[in-house]
Amino acid sequence: MKQKIIFLSITILFALAGCKSKNENHAGHDSGTYYTCPMHPTVKSNSPGSCPVCNMSLIKVEKQNNEHAQQAGNFITIEKKQQQLAGIKTDTVKFQNIFSSSTILGTVAIDEEQVTTISSRVKGRIDKLYIKTSGEYIRKGNPVYAIYSEQLFADEKEFIALSENKINSNAENKLLNDMLSASKNKLLLWGLSEKQIEELEKNKSASPQIVFYAQTEGYVTEILVKEGAYVEEGTLLIKLTALNQVWIDAQVYSNEIEKISGSNSFQVFSETYPDEIYTGRLVFSNPSLEDNSKTLLLRLRVDNQKNKLIPGMMVYINLKRESKLVLAIPKSALLLSEKMKIVWVLMHDNTFEQRMIETGEEGRFWIEVLSKLQEGEIVVTEGSYLINSEFILKSGVKQKHQH
Repeated sequence: MKQKIIFLSITILFALAGCKSKNENHAGHDSGTYYTCPMHPTVKSNSPGSCPVCNMSLIKVEKQNNEHAQQAGNFITIEKKQQQLAGIKTDTVKFQNIFSSSTILGTVAIDEEQVTTISSRVKGRIDKLYIKTSGEYIRKGNPVYAIYSEQLFADEKEFIALSENKINSNAENKLLNDMLSASKNKLLLWGLSEKQIEELEKNKSASPQIVFYAQTEGYVTEILVKEGAYVEEGTLLIKLTALNQVWIDAQVYSNEIEKISGSNSFQVFSETYPDEIYTGRLVFSNPSLEDNSKTLLLRLRVDNQKNKLIPGMMVYINLKRESKLVLAIPKSALLLSEKMKIVWVLMHDNTFEQRMIETGEEGRFWIEVLSKLQEGEIVVTEGSYLINSEFILKSGVKQKHQH
C-alpha cells in the first residue's frame, strides 16, 4: 500500500511538470514577438531566419495592441521599419487658397530683342577662337578671337611712328597732334580698346595678330566660323543671346480668347522651379487662327534675371485666377481607382485607414476635399500605392470601401 502511494505521487509530479512545460511553450509562442521580411510582410516566423522569397534576413517585430485590429473597416497596420523602407511620407489636411484658373501650356523661347552678334572688325585670318562650343557664356571683356590682319598691322605701325615723332619733337606741332589723334581714333574704330592702344604706345611694338574682346555678353547660340578661315570686314562670327528676358509662346483655342481679353499680364509657373512665380506681359496676340488649326498664338515676355527659364522648357500659364479658401490635401495624396478617389489616413503611428472621398476645386499642388476628411488629419502623400497594394494582398480585392 505504501508503494502504491509513492508511485501515485511520482506520477502526479511528472504530470504537473508536463503541464508547466506546455504552458511555457505556449507562452513563448504568444510572447508578443515574431519575425518578418521587410519586403514581404506576409512572411512571418516564430524564429530568426531568411525570407523564402527574397532571402533577406528576417527582422524582429514587437506586436502592439491595435485598437483597430478587431474593428471592421479598411485598416492596415504597417510597422515603423517597413514605413521607412517604403518611403512613406505624410501631410496635414488644412485650409489652402486654391486658385480656380484655366491653365495652358507654354514653351520658353529666345527673345529676339536679346539676340546680338559678334562680327569681324577687320579683314584678315582667324588665327584663334576662344569660344568653340555653343552654350558657353561670354561676359563683357572676355577674349573672343584673335585675327591676323595686314591692314590693322600697318595702322598700328603708323600710330607708333606718329607717337615717336611727337616725343622727339621739341616744339608743339598742331598738325602732328591732329595726325596722332586721327590715327588713335582709327584704331578705336577697328575695335581696339584704350588699354591695348596704351600698351602699343608704351611697348612701341606692333603685332600682326590682335585679340578682340567681347563688347556685350550672353550665351553662345551659334558659331559661324572656324579657326584658319579668312573673313572680310563685317563677317558674322558668333551669335549671342541674353536670357535675362525671354518669350513664352503658347497656343489658345478660340473659345478661350474671352479669358485673355482685357488682360495684359499673366502668371507663369514651371514644374522645375515650382516656388518661382513669373509675371508674363502680353507682347503679341495673333489676330488670325494658325494654319490648319483652331488656335491662336499668344506670346508673353517674362523677366528672367536668374536665368532659370531655359529655351525649350515647358511652363504653365494661368489665364484667369480666382482665389478660394477651402479644406484641401496635396494632390499627390489622391489615388484614383475604378472611378473612385481614395486617400490613406494615418490613424496613429502604425495604422492607416483607407477612405473614399469627394473632391472639388483643383489647384497646381492642392485639391479641395468635400467629404470624409477633417482639418488636422494626416494623409499619406508618398507611398500610397505601396500601402494600397499591401492592403489588397492582406484583405483581398473584394474588400468593400467604407462610405
